[in-house]
Amino acid sequence: MKTNLITLFLLFITLHSIGQINFESGYFIDNNNKRVECLIKNSDWKNNPTEFEYKLTTNDETQKGTLITAKEFGIKGFSRFVKADTKIDISPSDIDNLSRDRNPVWSQERIFLKVLVEGKATLYYYENKGLIRFFYSVSDTAINQLIYKEYLTEDNQVAENFKFREQLWSYVRCANASMSSVENIRFNRSELERYFKKFNGTADNSSLVYEKQKKRDSFHLRITPGLNFSSVSVINVDYPDSKTDLGNKINFRIGIEAELILPFNKNKWGLMVEPSYQSFNSSGQQGTYEKVEIKYQSIEFPVGLRHYFFLNENARLFLDATVIPGYSLVFNSKINNLDIGTQISYAFGGGIGYKKWSAEMRYYTNRDLAKDYFQIKNDYTRMALIVGFRIF
Repeated sequence: MKTNLITLFLLFITLHSIGQINFESGYFIDNNNKRVECLIKNSDWKNNPTEFEYKLTTNDETQKGTLITAKEFGIKGFSRFVKADTKIDISPSDIDNLSRDRNPVWSQERIFLKVLVEGKATLYYYENKGLIRFFYSVSDTAINQLIYKEYLTEDNQVAENFKFREQLWSYVRCANASMSSVENIRFNRSELERYFKKFNGTADNSSLVYEKQKKRDSFHLRITPGLNFSSVSVINVDYPDSKTDLGNKINFRIGIEAELILPFNKNKWGLMVEPSYQSFNSSGQQGTYEKVEIKYQSIEFPVGLRHYFFLNENARLFLDATVIPGYSLVFNSKINNLDIGTQISYAFGGGIGYKKWSAEMRYYTNRDLAKDYFQIKNDYTRMALIVGFRIF
């Protein structure tokens, strides 16, 4: 079974380039302000990129654009990134590391900023390893950061610096607006985008909003019936020659899988949990020793990560890895007269999906069914063939 799993993984790695992120119609502007039409690898970056891959034509070799060689690049109808030499606040934002200074901690950086709303006033976005910042420019003015910072007061209370509201009032003020129009704006993407679109509209200037292409559904629920190809052997460590092979069994399994698609990298990653039922019943003779009988029924709760390789709009390949916690619901399960208790184990799989259907082969590492009995050791491994049907 292990050999089959390795073969399966190698197959998917070979097919990686087929289902990977596509090169899409785009452009970049070099340091001489020359606009170059090209194909850009659309990675749907979660963190703002420092470089991008492109081809001049479909059959050309892949080249790289960087912060040194490009002033701007974009993927038509999807995203635009602009290089900026600007100050950025690098103050930590997690609650355990807040500083006592209400003022930003500035660092001069060269970065690619993502354009969110473009017009007379332009809103930019930056994210890198949890650091999220918004920037703005008006007409041909320089790009500056919108300032918002959480900090600790002398009595260890969390306070907020809302300087960005003053910046909006001073530099991005809607016509005939009152102070209240900025006093209650929260520092998040949706509210800032709404404000900049409103400003560009009242400024008699068109507002171009960069929206992501249509997303696949962000949540999936599947029924996952299938077959387990299981094997169990048991040994009493006090009698090394007492190992009993209880044989290979084919048993029905069924689960229900909930999957959350992560909102970056073009929906290629998913978190999943799959409560699933399986069983194994068998018996055998320990040589001249006693008869060994196992009855095992349980509901496990695997939690895992899945990666997709999209072939087209309807077809996809995928790989996944799951952790199966030691805790499971066990029903009247015993090895002879000993109650079964389980330990943590793992599973690795891969498969293919088409529209609402999927098929997967999954290998499970050894799961100890006698963890509470040091004198009893067992090997319980399985390979599963799982068919999935997406309910929604």
